[in-house]
Amino acid sequence: MPKLSRDTHLGLLAAATVIVVSMLSFGISRAAAGDAILGGVEVSGVGIGGMTIDEARDRLAELERDLRTARVPVKVGAADFELQLASIEYRLDVDAILDQAVVNGRTGNVLGQFAWWLRDLVSPPIEIPLPYRYDEDALDLLLRGWEVEGLANPPFPGEVAVVDDEITYVYPAAGTGIDREAAVALISASIGDPGHPAVVLPTTILLPRVTAADVDAAVAETARLLAGGVTLTDEPFGREVVIPRDVLGSALVITLDDTIPEPEFEFAVDAEPLVGFLDGFAEFLSNQPVDAEILIDTETDEITLVPSIPVYATDEDLLADAVWEAMNDPDRAGILPLKIVEDADFSTVDAEALGIKELLGEFTTYHACCQRRVINIQLMADKVDGALVLPGEEFSLNDRVGRRTVAAGFVCAGALVGGELVEEGDVCIGGGTSQFTTTLHNAVFFAGLEHVDFTPHSAWFSRYPEGREATIGWREPEYIFRNDTEHALIIKTLYTPDSITVKIYGDNGGLEVEAGLSDRYNFSSVRETIRLNNELKTPEACSKDTAVTVQGGHGGWSVTVYRYLTYADGTELTQEWNWHYTGLYRIKEYNPATCEVEEEPPPEEPEP
Repeated sequence: MPKLSRDTHLGLLAAATVIVVSMLSFGISRAAAGDAILGGVEVSGVGIGGMTIDEARDRLAELERDLRTARVPVKVGAADFELQLASIEYRLDVDAILDQAVVNGRTGNVLGQFAWWLRDLVSPPIEIPLPYRYDEDALDLLLRGWEVEGLANPPFPGEVAVVDDEITYVYPAAGTGIDREAAVALISASIGDPGHPAVVLPTTILLPRVTAADVDAAVAETARLLAGGVTLTDEPFGREVVIPRDVLGSALVITLDDTIPEPEFEFAVDAEPLVGFLDGFAEFLSNQPVDAEILIDTETDEITLVPSIPVYATDEDLLADAVWEAMNDPDRAGILPLKIVEDADFSTVDAEALGIKELLGEFTTYHACCQRRVINIQLMADKVDGALVLPGEEFSLNDRVGRRTVAAGFVCAGALVGGELVEEGDVCIGGGTSQFTTTLHNAVFFAGLEHVDFTPHSAWFSRYPEGREATIGWREPEYIFRNDTEHALIIKTLYTPDSITVKIYGDNGGLEVEAGLSDRYNFSSVRETIRLNNELKTPEACSKDTAVTVQGGHGGWSVTVYRYLTYADGTELTQEWNWHYTGLYRIKEYNPATCEVEEEPPPEEPEP
């Protein structure tokens, strides 16, 4: 074997060194690149080689923004136009570009990639094609406009319209139009060329796809829709408005959609002429708000909620649809759409929120017919009837009724004043109203409501439940209860010539109430006093021999009233109230000449 010369050895060594150094450089370069795009890569002249995916994506977004501002010169017939790429929603397919760029230099085995790396050092950048997309419908719309503006004899698709209350029409006709398929191909090629060269769109003879029969059918449909006026009724009040044919004609919109495979005439209603017409009926269609009502049948205790009536106005947003439905109705009638513009002060929602659903408690007391005290009882009942007591609110009978005066309609009737029955003078104005107070007190008792302030009489009258009764004065004694339920209360009163009834309605959560009464206890003897010069004095001041008994009295006693409450969950509670009746005075009248008396304090407030 011949020996290799020294120069040959040196040449081989140098070559090996170059290969090793190159391989080492390749490895270092590849390691340093990481996931970045390798080599020289350009897209429409924009380099993205060496960038990370995110960096390249941002750069391509900038390129897309620049391209969207580009304009393609377009010539149609003798007219010149410009296509701005943004107008057809031009978009780059960035993901497709990045998918192609990222595999550059990364395919094949290591030796193949090394060979690519060597070529990349001296080769020009790789140009990746520019994938893009655009809105074909938007381009078609532009072509239609250019066709009409740029060509002298474009095809006419036909027309149906209503002019001055008359149906007019024009049949379709052939004409010169843009060759769609060829035009789209030319424009697409220009869009994909970075230079965006000008495009001359070819033309051809086009036959309209709409036929004379289509126009005839549209004319017939227009005539059907305008066969007469339509009647709209506002449901809350039953008022009718007739929209005449000429107004319907001005509101009818007829358009031809020839962008779909089978072109068709479309019909719609424009609300503006309708609104203008109805403006003349604004006063006729107006209304005042009406509050909701809670009606209570005190005979059956049935509760009915009468809804409120808000202020309505025509709902202009729904008017066109309502008229369209009426035009297609066999009776040419429909509902006038309304909207609420102002609610009533006491709305249906407000009434429902009160939660009044049933009778909670009631009570009736009786009296002789036709006495003067009955006037006071019934007047008080009228003033309390319909009272609304909100949750947590206190009801004061004095606040509700006011002071009992002759000016307010009250009359003088028997009253209990400090143990004496009085039937004349100012103190007897409003006499008998304690019977209403007692009736209310018992209705409150059986409704399970909280008693805040009440005072029984000093002497018991058999027409009232013993211990479970109440008197009233101005301003004391007072009568107050609290609505301690979660819902509102309504007090209703009714009367006959010989009875008074109070009913309380609401919702106490299913509470059940029973009453109990103890035996009498703690008896007290009759109290005796004298009348001198129409004033009560102590009996020791006068000679008994001159006395004349004018009021027979009786002693007193104590009782305990019980209220047994059973709640919906089964919980039970017992409440009790103690009261001592002091009784009626035994009153004797004396001859003033036989008495030596001292001044006495003024009498107590009357107990009607």
